[in-house]
Amino acid sequence: MAKSKTPVELATEFVTESLETAKSAFAPDSAAAKEGMEAMNKSASVYQTRFADLQLKGVEYAEANTKAAFAFFREAVATKSPDAFFSLQQAFLKSQSEVLVRQFQDINTLALSVVRDAAAPVQDSMSKAFSAFQPKKAA
Repeated sequence: MAKSKTPVELATEFVTESLETAKSAFAPDSAAAKEGMEAMNKSASVYQTRFADLQLKGVEYAEANTKAAFAFFREAVATKSPDAFFSLQQAFLKSQSEVLVRQFQDINTLALSVVRDAAAPVQDSMSKAFSAFQPKKAA
């Protein structure tokens, strides 16, 4: 004859089984959350490193533009006539505008690269996570 269980034993058994069921149900979600957090951390690290590159490039361009401006002012002070000054100014503005266009293009390209590189770990993680939810093809 099988021994009947007490209400406490039945409740303990029920709670234990419920916990095991919950653990097994949420284990995949926990792993996905952990992977997502790791991807975010990697993304932040990449962003920080690449943004420092962007800042250095900005400082480099600011330094070059400042040197060009001082060179212009040295030449401008040495001009002997208003015509020579205006000719010098026109040449400087033309060359500097071309330089600025190239610098802005470089900064834009670098900024896009920073964003793309920083987003890649999160994008890969999201692709993996959502690939499990692809709809089944009808037979």
